[in-house]
Amino acid sequence: MVHGPSIQAATIHGDVFIGAHATPRSHSVPRQLPQAPRHFTNRTDNLAALDRLRDSAASSMAVVTGPAGVGKTSLALRWLQERREDWPDGQLYVDLRGHLSGVPVSPSTILPQFLRALGVPVGEIPTDLAEQTALYRTVIADQRIAVLCDNALSAAQVRPLRPASETSVCLVTSRWHLSSLLLDGAALVPLGPLDTDSAVELLGQIAGQERIAADRVAARSMVTASGCFPLSVAVGGALLLTRPEWTLASVATQLSARHAADLDGEVSMSASLDQSYAALPEAAARLYRRLSLHPGAVFGKHVAEAVAATPPAVDNTENCLAALVDANLLTAPDPERFRFHDVIHQHARDRAESDETGEQRQESVERIIDAYLTWANAADRILYPQRRRPAAGYAHALCAEAEFADAATALAWFDLERENLLAVQRLAAETGLDGATWQLADAMWALFIYLRYRDDWISVHELGVKGAALCGHRLAESRMYTGLGIALREAGRLQDSLRAFTAALVLRRQIGDRRGEGLVLHNVGITHRRMGDWGTARSVLKSALSIREESSDVRGVARVHGTLGEVESLTGNHEAALAHLTRARAALTHAQDPYEALMERLLGEAHLRSGNLQAALTHLTAALEALRHTGEVFETGAIHEAFGELAEREDDTVSARSHYARAEAVYTRLSAERDAHRIAQRLRNLDSATNE
Repeated sequence: MVHGPSIQAATIHGDVFIGAHATPRSHSVPRQLPQAPRHFTNRTDNLAALDRLRDSAASSMAVVTGPAGVGKTSLALRWLQERREDWPDGQLYVDLRGHLSGVPVSPSTILPQFLRALGVPVGEIPTDLAEQTALYRTVIADQRIAVLCDNALSAAQVRPLRPASETSVCLVTSRWHLSSLLLDGAALVPLGPLDTDSAVELLGQIAGQERIAADRVAARSMVTASGCFPLSVAVGGALLLTRPEWTLASVATQLSARHAADLDGEVSMSASLDQSYAALPEAAARLYRRLSLHPGAVFGKHVAEAVAATPPAVDNTENCLAALVDANLLTAPDPERFRFHDVIHQHARDRAESDETGEQRQESVERIIDAYLTWANAADRILYPQRRRPAAGYAHALCAEAEFADAATALAWFDLERENLLAVQRLAAETGLDGATWQLADAMWALFIYLRYRDDWISVHELGVKGAALCGHRLAESRMYTGLGIALREAGRLQDSLRAFTAALVLRRQIGDRRGEGLVLHNVGITHRRMGDWGTARSVLKSALSIREESSDVRGVARVHGTLGEVESLTGNHEAALAHLTRARAALTHAQDPYEALMERLLGEAHLRSGNLQAALTHLTAALEALRHTGEVFETGAIHEAFGELAEREDDTVSARSHYARAEAVYTRLSAERDAHRIAQRLRNLDSATNE
């Protein structure tokens, strides 16, 4: 049926496409560059070489190449920040981690992040790399954008990220020349150590110009012994700043003795770091090398406190951390978090290998893992106090209890530490700490229930299954399979989900865990409900309900009633649906239960389907209120999605669009691309209906 004017010109050959106007993209101007270095000197020729990129006849790409610690990123940031007005449409930044050759970042990981930063809705971002690249180039075709690809390992990493626009620029930093990019027309900007005068100037900026002027000969000797590498000079300057009683001559003499055997740049860097390391108090040096065993560059103070307890113990962790920051061996993004430069991190690892025994290194690794496990368990207990857990097992329990002020703080910690938690779980698996491997997965449960992060959810529980199996802990293995099944279901892999639940069910029955069997059957029922297999869903859910009633599992009974209510609502049995859902809500309300908001939402949606819009509004409002103590989580997006449907039923397109946009923002932030795509389609449908 065609409404409105139409024209057909003879026979139409080929396909016919009919579609609505795309949702207008928000105008987003990304400003992703890190802060430019505070101390910087000379590099006049290199900056001039980069200035040539602004000439329309020149290349729009440059590769800044040089050894570690020579200041490649500092140069790129200084140039881009000083000329940021040349790129009014934004600056994009990515660390491609080329210095960690085992884990280079794929452009298919970066392009969706760039596109979202440029205002492209998640639902419009393709999964194929070629299509992502084409869309990226289309979006910025007429824009003036600067892109910094830091620490590149290969040309293949960079090419898809390069803007096609002649008015945009792409800067690449790498320890390699990336010669194939030169064939693409990129300019090469090789970066070497500073000249002696510039290195002395940099040393004075950090340590104080008056002190340098008092003994300029020793200062020149010192920077020469450091190879004139900016990182090495900065570390030496920090050393002088924190040791006012030391003379430049004595430092220069010691550095020269260490450096005399070899003039190689990396040896110069190592000699400078060795000198700063040797000047540390013994306790700070001990902490420095133990912290290197942390798998990531950034860590919290709780990690330092954990490794400090490895015998011989470090007594004053706070002072030692301050000493490491003062010595430029760590930076402090905020008072509770610290960061290693990758060169310094490797130096610290080398010191741990040479100055710590194998037993000490192993204990420090165990203490790092136990620290994360302790804090994750504490966060999980606050966010999900009703959850039954096996007793925690630690190789080295922390002296102080991990505490969070409230649920929102606990969830924020989980989100902040998510990448570290994943890395620490991998470390536990690699070092054969199988018990810690599955316990970390178990402790991250509230993180995934509230924030989803489905890919991480799956990978964490896959490792957890292996760890529990290697331990021979069948209860833990069944818990890991159950968690894996839920993660797979949330990712839309329903058949894989059922296979995981089958494995969990076998284990529960083997160990006679009747209550756990009811939990698994409940999840099997939810999976069949997702499949639209209403008959099987009802049958399995009734079996789960019977077992949970038999086990006196009050919460479990309430949750099964909630799922049965949703099934009845979706199949039009409104009276039965409301009876089930009301019973579930009564058991979970005001119990600080993570599923309270879910039950209120399901009641709201059931009333919406039955036509009682006022009751729907009441329950959806209560659902949002139930999440007040945790902040914005995945369920927040689902509630706003339901609010959008309610507003559409009331012909309030303004409110509907507002709620859908809020839901899309939540799903996008939590990488729930399938859900964000669904909302984007709702917005397109809404715009299409409005335009009619």
